[in-house]
Amino acid sequence: MQPPGENEVKAIHTPDFIGTFAVIESEAGILMVQNQRKIGGRDRLTWDLPGGGVNRGEQLTEALARELKEELEIELCGVPEFLFYQEGERLEKGVRTRVWRSFFFRIREYQGTPCAASEIVDLRWVRLQEMGSLLDAPYHDSFLSWLDRGGSAFTSRWED
Repeated sequence: MQPPGENEVKAIHTPDFIGTFAVIESEAGILMVQNQRKIGGRDRLTWDLPGGGVNRGEQLTEALARELKEELEIELCGVPEFLFYQEGERLEKGVRTRVWRSFFFRIREYQGTPCAASEIVDLRWVRLQEMGSLLDAPYHDSFLSWLDRGGSAFTSRWED
């Protein structure tokens, strides 16, 4: 048995997060949605890819279809193309409080016109050149790395 380490994982009281997110592209850019988040101990608006948590008993693509319907009022058509996954940890005062695993898919076919619904504050098409200055939440690092150099697996760390 090893002695407790500096980065010892203490009891985590929140469940792990499993998420699924959509990269929807058009001539205007990539579709981003604006959400209310708590980052660094304060509420703020962030731009994120559409998507969200996978419910118990749900497959990734089922959750993605549900999230797109709830958030954007669009119907997923066809088979999403897997792009990459992100595994991350959230630390508060140096202690891991949560881990997440997010799966990202390219969506080529959908029915309907995307509109902000459910908890979405706003939406917009964002050009690649704007991504670096617009995406500043701690968990955006993997998506920005994927845009920059591709890849299929990323790790992330969010410290508050």
